[in-house]
Amino acid sequence: MSETPNSKMNNRIETSDEVDFRKVIYLALENWHLFFVSVLLCVVISYVYVWYTQPVYQMSATVLVEDSSTDISQAILDEVVGGKKSNIENEIAILSSRSLMEKAVSTLNLNVNYTAKLGLRNVVMYNNTPLKMDYVLSSNAPSTFLFSLSVDDNSNDATLIYELVSGSGEIIEHEQQVVLGEEFSNELGNFRILKTEHFVKMAAGDSAVSQEYLLRYRSDEELATLYMEVLEVAEAREKASILRLTFEDKVPQRGVDILDAILNVYIQNNIEKKNQLASNSLNFIEDQLTVIKNELDELEVEIKSFKVTHGVSDVSVEASFFLNQVGSLDKSTSEIDVKLSIINYLEQYIANNNDLKNASPSSLGIADPLLQKLILQLSELSSERESMLRFTRADNPLLAALDTKIRETKNALTNNISSIRNGLLASKKELVAQSSSLERKLNTLPKAEYELLALQRQYSIKESLYLLLLEKKSENAIILASTVSDNTVIDKAKSEDQPISPKKNLVYLAGLLVGLGLPSIYILLLLFVDKRIKGLEDLKQITDIPLLGAIPHNANKEYIVVRNNNNSAIAESFRSARTNLSFIIRSSALKEGVSPKIIQLTSAIGSEGKSFCSINLASSLSLGGAKTIVVGLDLRKPKLAEYFNFSNAIGSSSVLAGISELNQAIQHTEIQGFDVLVAGPIPPNPSELLMGSGLKLMLDELAQHYDHIILDTPPIGLVTDSLIISEHAATTIYVVRQNVTHSSSLSYVNELYKTEAIKSLSILFNDVKATRFGYGYGYGYGYGYGYGNGYYSENKKLSRFQTFTAFFSK
Repeated sequence: MSETPNSKMNNRIETSDEVDFRKVIYLALENWHLFFVSVLLCVVISYVYVWYTQPVYQMSATVLVEDSSTDISQAILDEVVGGKKSNIENEIAILSSRSLMEKAVSTLNLNVNYTAKLGLRNVVMYNNTPLKMDYVLSSNAPSTFLFSLSVDDNSNDATLIYELVSGSGEIIEHEQQVVLGEEFSNELGNFRILKTEHFVKMAAGDSAVSQEYLLRYRSDEELATLYMEVLEVAEAREKASILRLTFEDKVPQRGVDILDAILNVYIQNNIEKKNQLASNSLNFIEDQLTVIKNELDELEVEIKSFKVTHGVSDVSVEASFFLNQVGSLDKSTSEIDVKLSIINYLEQYIANNNDLKNASPSSLGIADPLLQKLILQLSELSSERESMLRFTRADNPLLAALDTKIRETKNALTNNISSIRNGLLASKKELVAQSSSLERKLNTLPKAEYELLALQRQYSIKESLYLLLLEKKSENAIILASTVSDNTVIDKAKSEDQPISPKKNLVYLAGLLVGLGLPSIYILLLLFVDKRIKGLEDLKQITDIPLLGAIPHNANKEYIVVRNNNNSAIAESFRSARTNLSFIIRSSALKEGVSPKIIQLTSAIGSEGKSFCSINLASSLSLGGAKTIVVGLDLRKPKLAEYFNFSNAIGSSSVLAGISELNQAIQHTEIQGFDVLVAGPIPPNPSELLMGSGLKLMLDELAQHYDHIILDTPPIGLVTDSLIISEHAATTIYVVRQNVTHSSSLSYVNELYKTEAIKSLSILFNDVKATRFGYGYGYGYGYGYGYGNGYYSENKKLSRFQTFTAFFSK
């Protein structure tokens, strides 16, 4: 089943809403200057952004985390979150904690940030700071404040500007004159700003690197908050206890120092946890050594005094033998006393709910395997609980399970300590019994010798105890010195060579894409939003009405462009339209009583140039030898009189109303054979005048004297006057103006064409600019649908560029 003309036109209108990529290319070529300017502007903006923005670098380091989970806690963690994974997450939480960050930044003295203002850019300085600020802050100083310092290039004078918040909440700016190197005070505290060795003078101008500086103070808490935002800790690889730390900073060396400080504090904290009980034991031993040392000094003085007083220089061989035996027993008893003291200290330490954080049991001096195992187990459980509290709530069921296990381990440790104490007390009791037996034998010695022996025995006991404690002190010192962290730094902090922000290539690429994208969006908006007729292709897509011709843009702003000896493009286009018009009139089937001389021009709305086309089409006909008249029938907004500078006192309206005679209303132009009948005064009833018999009588009379009658009529899309007049016209020319006529306005004309409500309808495309697509791309001025192209384009040799563009337009 073949398509009807109506269905073809409907399909054409529907497909006009689809994207025509050839149109997109033509519009892009037409607006190449927009692309050039947009790309140039966006690339320049990208360059300025890269130049102005101080780059940000990324630093990274890796650390190996040992798995220290106990067997008992491992079973719980495996069931809930997985033991090894949980330990890794604990270490991530520790490395990301605020407390660790505050300790790290406190070791680097980063509280004052120095920035030099170099023209439009601000550059942050670190090791090469030209200034250094010493300060003692007042109690009411804020946690962060900013000093803006302007330095005099020829002296040490400087101007300091800072802001403070008043009691009412108002920000007040303060200005203070200071001298570099001298102390000054204000509401924030006492300060002194010094020049450093990096405050270099330039040789040529003898001026400082910069005269404007920004000195921003931040407390350790503020710095921790700032740096925590750019610190990231994550697993370096799957199924491995390796963590990767990344940090971002504008100054690479500062970022490296901060990351190294974090790792150093992290490792040191781990060592301190392992040595906590050993350190406490060492302090306990040192306290005991001080007491025993004092007692030894007192006994030594007392022995010397006794020998002098009683004249006894030494004891007998028998007494020495007994003294050696008693000394051996006393030394063993002293060792048991030391162990009992440590046991009592350990029991009291646990009773006070102190944690045995990774303590080394050998530092206690008690070689009991069960005690060592329980201390290790309790230490690991306590550390695990502390780490978990950093990233979970206190009511977590996993924490409750750990607390239960800690209580059970403490109870087991307390029972073990009691058992060890009982064993030590039993051993001491046995030693005391043996010592009592020897003391009975000592009572048989002379009194003076016995008393001296007792003093020497006490001295020997204290001395052996002192030597024992010295030995334990050395053991603990060795343990403290040899303790290493369970965690190991694999790769120290290192900065990337290229900044992560801004990435120059990406910024320039983004600028290029934005520069291309903005005009592209504009073109797409033209295609989808702007539905005005832009070219001949648009007309082909939305209508089957024959095209009479295409009239170029009138750059000279003259009303009459068709004159003798004028071979301009616009004049030739009207001559081409005149040729096509002759074919249309000859091939049209005229209605009965309609003169073939009458030609009507109308449009959709005003300002589409129908009067301009009427005048120049008539001028072209008259120059071709035909006597022609333009009749102004736009009785509502007459324009013809204005174009020719004629009087509008009489015209078509007065003739139709019977007020004036036709021959009195006709006015002559400077072109021979070209007359004009202006519209005349605006009547109150234009439609009624046109519907009367006067119009036909007037046209019949004009047909007796003229070869062609051009009717300049009102817009057909606004009033019905043009439909009334079309009954008297042999053909109707519908004027479409580029970038003025809306494509939707052709729907009404298409309907008139399909229903043949208007006889012999054609389109004249007006005001076509040579750069717009559809014109200047191989269509020519006189393009028509089977009616010829006009003599102007016949046998004309095309240039290479025209041939090239014509090829792509197809």
